[in-house]
Amino acid sequence: MKPIHWPALLAVLLFASPALALDVVPYQAEQFAQARAAGKVTAIQFHSGWCPICVMQERGVRTLQDDKELAAVTVFQADFSKEEVLRRQFNVTSFSTLVIFKGNMERARTTGDFRAEQLKALFAKAL
Repeated sequence: MKPIHWPALLAVLLFASPALALDVVPYQAEQFAQARAAGKVTAIQFHSGWCPICVMQERGVRTLQDDKELAAVTVFQADFSKEEVLRRQFNVTSFSTLVIFKGNMERARTTGDFRAEQLKALFAKAL
């Protein structure tokens, strides 16, 4: 029996199955690149578990997970401390920064916003 290639399985599940609602997944460079190359709406949330604003922003994003209007959105949650190269790539200097893309084009950016209605308006700029 062949071993399961978990990253490939995740990619299939993430991108081949129809999205029913906004999805929040851990940042993985390959999946993020594939989604952007396919023209999908993605976001990177630069997050840290000890940052209170980051935690509130994550709650705001997760509140939107049942919103069918945002079904095409995938949020990749990146560890602010570990993803230094990614932070430099997107010129991110603060915790709780959310960068939203449609394909390879940045459509919106915010730092510190955490209310669901603010976040939904930002995601809508990429739809």
